[in-house]
Amino acid sequence: MAGEVIIRHVDMGKLLTGRGNDRLVAVLGSCVGLAFLWPKGQRCALAHCVLPNAPLGENGMGARYVTQAVPSLLTAMGVTTADRPNVDVVLAGGASMFGPGSAIMQVGRQNIVAALSTLQQFGLRVACSDLGGYAGRQLLVDCGTYTCFVRPIIPPASEGRVPPPPPPPQLLRG
Repeated sequence: MAGEVIIRHVDMGKLLTGRGNDRLVAVLGSCVGLAFLWPKGQRCALAHCVLPNAPLGENGMGARYVTQAVPSLLTAMGVTTADRPNVDVVLAGGASMFGPGSAIMQVGRQNIVAALSTLQQFGLRVACSDLGGYAGRQLLVDCGTYTCFVRPIIPPASEGRVPPPPPPPQLLRG
């Protein structure tokens, strides 16, 4: 049916491309979501990255690693080097899900650093971001309007307290 919205969930370590009525959604904790918005090419894409750096030899298509996801997104979308200035990038996620702790538990921060560095290497600019903190978030890419929304995930109440209502989604425009 024309005009029907299609919700497509992007699982951990995966990437999806979309256009038109597609809505790409990822639920992020320490993972980083990389959304590429390319109105000129009429495409969007979302990668759900789990870890910062791919091991040597892990160069194939995929999104498990931030350093693998950026070139994979460009290839999947058909973006050439000349097209890169027309691609807006939205970053979300990278939370410290266990609070401040040892460096080993700070994979969210490592994912953020890897994302910013890798995007810079490929000449891509970050138009908007919602990064870090201590709570997860949902990232939604609206492929029809080339916009992103981030909704914080409020942890459940403890000891019988009722949690506050979740805030409305935050609009991130590329």
